Amino acid sequence: MVMPDMKIIRTSLAGRAVLAALAVMAATLFAAQPLSWEEYLALTRGPSPQDGIGRFRLEGVAKIFYYDAPHALEQGAACEIAVVLVHGWGGGVRRAAAMAPLVRALAKGTGQGVAPPYVVAPLFPRSDLLCHFGSAASDLAQWNASWKEKNRSVRGKAQDDWRGGGDAVGTTMSSYDVIDRIFAVLGDRERYPNLRRVVLSGFSAGGQFAGRYAAVGKGKVRDGVEVAYVAMAPSTELRLDPELEWRYGIKGRPRYSAALTEQEILTNLSSRRVWRGCGTQDVLAKPHTALDDSPEAMAQGTNRIERFWSFKRYLTRFPSWEKQVSFHAFNGLGHNSLGAYSDPAVIDFMLHGDANLAR
Repeated sequence: MVMPDMKIIRTSLAGRAVLAALAVMAATLFAAQPLSWEEYLALTRGPSPQDGIGRFRLEGVAKIFYYDAPHALEQGAACEIAVVLVHGWGGGVRRAAAMAPLVRALAKGTGQGVAPPYVVAPLFPRSDLLCHFGSAASDLAQWNASWKEKNRSVRGKAQDDWRGGGDAVGTTMSSYDVIDRIFAVLGDRERYPNLRRVVLSGFSAGGQFAGRYAAVGKGKVRDGVEVAYVAMAPSTELRLDPELEWRYGIKGRPRYSAALTEQEILTNLSSRRVWRGCGTQDVLAKPHTALDDSPEAMAQGTNRIERFWSFKRYLTRFPSWEKQVSFHAFNGLGHNSLGAYSDPAVIDFMLHGDANLAR
């Protein structure tokens, strides 16, 4: 295949469309080639010589669970900032595409003589992504067994959906319990003595995860450590509506958050800083992205950018919640995690919070 001249196509709107099409093509080809079990295990054998990122087993949880990071979480670091990076709907087995670029961008942003932020990317594999591994992967924590990948019009259960804090199949280990465990290790003053800020960040399905954890998660590292959230390009946004199911409202929540009252959820949302972003060209639907097209989702808008602005308008009903949220539109960007995570505004918020932000 002959590739177009990048210098030419970047200068036009047509060029943006070509780049978007190429990105979709590349993502499709990449997703069509599943890892073998041997390739998966190879990722757990230490940091890669190419980018210094390895795969490690998380200690202190009920099932075998892995995460990607420059080094083991328990090793500790002198960093002042840590970022927990949550993958999208198709992740959980392969490394998140934005992982290595984000590690480099954050290190560059901190400057010389300062320990770079520690980036940890937990992996929440869906059952259908592990099925080709056969019995070899049976001991791995896995989610979304009730969700049918080949028929997404059939909605699965909130109870095993990793995006909203569902439990791993056959366990009482929520995906949000995993975040709480990571936060607990980061909160160990002996391991992370200089830590002052932790950011839970996600794009697409990861954006759903981060936004909903901000609503119902424990959100505690240790006294003196600020926790902030970055929720970008989610398929749906959370409404404080007791009549709508958990993917859209607060009805029928999983075990982890089932006992919380509506007021407790609003209190969380009114006290937790969330930075939201979406591309102005994030308008594609299926089969190009895993956009939720249920009636409840379509009521929020026909695509992600419409839902983004609709959510901004919705928050005007809740002034205390609205004060905690800022909205950033990535000009000309489609549904592209690499583009979002390379935006200077994202890096600036992760490193400096609201110091340089005009909401």
